[in-house]
This record gives sequence, structure tokens and C-alpha cells, in this order.
Amino acid sequence: MPQHPPLLLMTRPRAQSDRFADAFVQRFGTGIAIRTAPVLDIVPRTDPVLFDGFAGVLFTSENGVAALAAVNDDRSLPAYCVGERTADAARAAGFRATAAEGTAASMIAHFTARPPKGRLLHLRGEHARVELAEALSAIGIPTEERIVYAQEALPFPPGILAEIEAAPLVLLPLFSPRSARLVAERLRGSGGRLALVSMSAAVTASWDGPDPVALIEADRPDGPAMMDGLAAVMGAVGVP
Repeated sequence: MPQHPPLLLMTRPRAQSDRFADAFVQRFGTGIAIRTAPVLDIVPRTDPVLFDGFAGVLFTSENGVAALAAVNDDRSLPAYCVGERTADAARAAGFRATAAEGTAASMIAHFTARPPKGRLLHLRGEHARVELAEALSAIGIPTEERIVYAQEALPFPPGILAEIEAAPLVLLPLFSPRSARLVAERLRGSGGRLALVSMSAAVTASWDGPDPVALIEADRPDGPAMMDGLAAVMGAVGVP
């Protein structure tokens, strides 16, 4: 019987998973099988969002940019984004965008040092780890929020669990606390041999699935650092 190759399991929403998988192949080649099993589906809301009375908008994900762009064509306000990937998406949508260092804490630090001249509006998903508008308002920077998309949980597609069981190793990058919890639920009782790469300590703390054979936290909360984490975990478990 032929030996199964190691498996990279992508559980982000489809578009983000496909982009990361393409970058993985560019860096590591095609010797590792890739399966995409999103545990979240991004569902934009269609309620109108108005900018009246605001001095700037906050984006903490590309999904927020896309959802807002579908219901509002006003690009007159500056956009403050959590990181470069989100800022690039905002610029592509027509905003004048600046980027923080990839975390809500870095956004809060930015506005603490350079307070805006008016109220801010955070465009976000239904689930968020940090209540950014609340945190900014608490330090004297009035901020409101609008939920512009939902993150609906999805089951694993048929056959994925069997592939995980059959693979000699499953590389599992985890990008958010909620997705870590959802993947852990879907893998409860699995005998798969898992090697995890976590985007942050909060993501690691959210994992309560099967014990991995290796776990590495990324140095920074971004895609390149996650890719470096996969390289490190592959080296640790002997994947060529």
C-alpha cells in the first residue's frame, strides 16, 4: 500500500486558505498534500453604513473592508488598519489607509500617541477577540462599531477526518481563537498526528483538541511568520 504524504490542513475561509496554500507551495513545493476545510464562512451584511459624524474608519480584517465596500462607496475618510494585509485591501478599495503592527493593541497604542480629531468607526465581524471600540472609548477616544459581516461556523466536509487519520502528519496552522476552538471540536477524539502552528498565545490558549506532537507560536501575527512557523515545526518533526 502506498505511503500517504504529510497533509497541510487549511481551515480559514476559502479565499484566505487558497492564498496561504499558494504561498505554501511556492515556498515548500508540492510534496505535501493540501486540503481545505473551512470552519468559518464569511457572510456580509447588507445594512447600509453611513460615515456622517466620523473622522476615520477602523478595519481589523480584509473581510471588514470587503463587506463595507459592498454597502458604501464613500472613500472620503482615512482608514486605520490592523496590519499591512488589511491596509492593502483598504487601499485597493479606494481608501487612504495606514497600518498598525498586526494587533488591536498596536492600534490602541497608535491612537494613544496620536489621538484623532473626531469619532472613529470600527467595521468588524460578529465575533472579535478584542472589543476595540470599547477599549478606545475607555481611554478617551470616542469610537463606535458596526458589525458588517457574520462568521458562520461550518462542519468539516465529508472525508476530511479519514484523510487526517491516514496522514503520517497533519500540519495545522491556526489563525484565530475562534477557529482554534472550532477545529478542536471537529477533531475531538481524532487519532491524527497533529503539528500545530499558532498565530498567538490567545490562539494557543483556545486549543483544547487532541495533543499535538509539536506546537509552535508564530513570532508575529501575520502570514509570513505563520509560514516560518510551519518551516520550524516541519524541521522539529523531521519533514523534509
